[in-house]
Amino acid sequence: MEKIQCPGSVVSGLIELITVGLTHDKIQDAAAVLAAVRVLRPELKALDTFDAWISIKRGNYLEGARLLRELEGDAGSKPLCRALYACCLFAMGDQSWHGVAEGLIEEDADADAVALVKALSGRRTPTSAPAEAPVESAAPMEVPNSQYLRA
Repeated sequence: MEKIQCPGSVVSGLIELITVGLTHDKIQDAAAVLAAVRVLRPELKALDTFDAWISIKRGNYLEGARLLRELEGDAGSKPLCRALYACCLFAMGDQSWHGVAEGLIEEDADADAVALVKALSGRRTPTSAPAEAPVESAAPMEVPNSQYLRA
């Protein structure tokens, strides 16, 4: 199959559209746009993060954890991927989320990732908005909007 030529700015816009769709619970629409972006950039492994996010939004934490664990194996694993992995472990009742969270807090490389794992552990992060309460059930959780994926 011949690679479709598409400017990076268009792909970045589509990635932003996926993010907005997921933050507004338009999961099917976001999944459809994600499929289109995969056609445009099949080599972009970071798109797998969106698959994990979709699984989390659907309440399938086991699948989300599996996808994120695979991404974590990559040398360029982003802190937010590890924070989402900690969220999946937390939602499944796996206490190993504490180790992942502590590592992210110590590393302090990404403010969104640190805020997310601090919310899980009930720690407050100084922000202008009130911190959300930790998730206690297997209901789909919200994930912070992040600008870390670009074409």
